[in-house]
Formats: sequence, C-alpha cells, structure tokens
Amino acid sequence: MERFRAALTHLIRYHNEADNFLSTIVTGDESWCYDYEPETRRQSLQWKHLNSPPPKAKAIISAVYIVDFRNHGESPRSDEYTIDALKGDVEEFLLDHKLPKVILVGHSLGGKVAMQLAVEKPDMVEKLIIEDSTPRNFISGGGKYMSLVMNMAFELEKIMPTGVDRQTANQFFVEMALQFRSELKLSEETIRNYDPDLLPVKWKGDTYAITINIPAVAKALMNDTLQQNLPGTYEGEVLLIYGGKSQFKVGSDPLILKYFPKLKKIEFEDAGHFIHNSYPQQFIQDVVYFINHGTPCPAKY
Repeated sequence: MERFRAALTHLIRYHNEADNFLSTIVTGDESWCYDYEPETRRQSLQWKHLNSPPPKAKAIISAVYIVDFRNHGESPRSDEYTIDALKGDVEEFLLDHKLPKVILVGHSLGGKVAMQLAVEKPDMVEKLIIEDSTPRNFISGGGKYMSLVMNMAFELEKIMPTGVDRQTANQFFVEMALQFRSELKLSEETIRNYDPDLLPVKWKGDTYAITINIPAVAKALMNDTLQQNLPGTYEGEVLLIYGGKSQFKVGSDPLILKYFPKLKKIEFEDAGHFIHNSYPQQFIQDVVYFINHGTPCPAKY
C-alpha cells in the first residue's frame, strides 16, 4: 500500500510538473524506462517517459566522394568531352563503388552532368543539389566567360614562375587575376582572398601545374559540344543554389523548372559563380539542411 501511495504521489507530481519532476530524482532502487533506439550518445543520456516524442532522425552520410571529370585533376585525358561522356563516367563510378543511390551535388559543369544523370537514371539519385548551373548550353549561358577562364589558364601555364615558394606563386596568381578583374566580374577583395587550393592547379614542389586538359576543354567550349539534351523530367527533390551576380544568370532561367518541377531555390545576392568559396559556411549549412529536411534553410543571406 505504501508503494502504491508513493507511486501515486510521483504520478501526481509528474502530472503537475511535467519533465521538471524528473530532474528532482537522484537515485532509487527501480528504473522506469522508455524503450527506444538512441541514434547518438547524447540521446542515450536523455530521460524519456512514455509520452515523450521520438527523437528526430538525423541524416547519416556514410561517405562523401569527390569525383574529378576526365580532363580534370588526375583523371585520364580524352579528346571526347561531352555531357554524355561525363555522365557516363559518373554512372560508371557509382556502379564500380556499389553506390546504388546517392545525394548528388554538382557545381557549374558538374551541375549539368548531375542534372543529366538525375533525369536519365532517377533511381540512382536520392536528391539533387545544383550550384549555379542550368540546362542551357554553355555558349548562351556564360560560355564566353568560361572561355576567358580557359585562356587565362593557358597563359598562366606558359608564364608560371618556377623555383619559387608557394606564397610567391600565390601572389603571382593574384596579380594576374587582377588584370582580368572587370572581365571576371570579381572584386579586388574577392580575388585577394581567393584560396588557390580551390583552383584547378596543383603545387609540385617549386611551382603550380595546371590540372585541366586546356586544349580539350577549350575546344569543347568553343565548338559548343557541351550541349545539354535532357530527355525528360526528374521528379525528386532538387535544390538550386545560385549567385545573384553570376555571369550565368541562373536565377532568371525558367528552363530549369521545366525539367525539375520540385526545384527549390536559394539566392546569394552578392555572390558570383563560386558560392561555395564566397560563403563557405552558409553554403554548407544550406546543403546539410536540405539533405536533412528536403527544404531550403530558412536563413537569408
């Protein structure tokens, strides 16, 4: 009877005090447990009662793969450089690594390839995240800008100093980019703060080496062989992150909604083509939030 009275007293207190009552318990010879599977160590330490809501599920990403296209980085060089060829390379990579379904993130040309794969192989793409890219072909969508970048890289490769330290080489990058500031539509501050590790170059002891097959990429841009041909729509969740000052004018392009009807947008008004470099923390926050919730992060930049 005493146990009953004590239990009833506790239940009445819990009814009146809710979870605050649990903080008053120091120890006891019995435990009342709410059985659930904690996903984190912090959750496993939390008090739970029968009516407690289940813990919110967290998105768990077991691995992140960053793929260099052919003619980029240390991937093989090839004269065949088309959207279909690049899409085939990514598809082959996923199959080789036994990745049946992935969250695909693509920037610029990578965004175009990601869109192509999502439309043609929707069962392989759980969600799609595109950074400053649309299905328009490159010439009408900023190809002249990309050609300028390729020409800069070509000239840089010829005049890059050797036998210097990395700081000197970085300064050389900056001074050259400043000469093309108006064409690149970048502020002096952005250029001076740009991280050379994000450029298609690799430090090799006493100089930088260009990691792009410049002739193949430039030829594809000038001959307009990177045209996009989407055969249908992708009905999955899509996030488009774009820069308000990008040369590609992604935000005003209605074509992307034709192929991705569930697309959601986030604009970085003061960013150009490289949002991930201009606003790295906010960019990561938006990507992670979309992966977890399927909607854009409510923050405004």
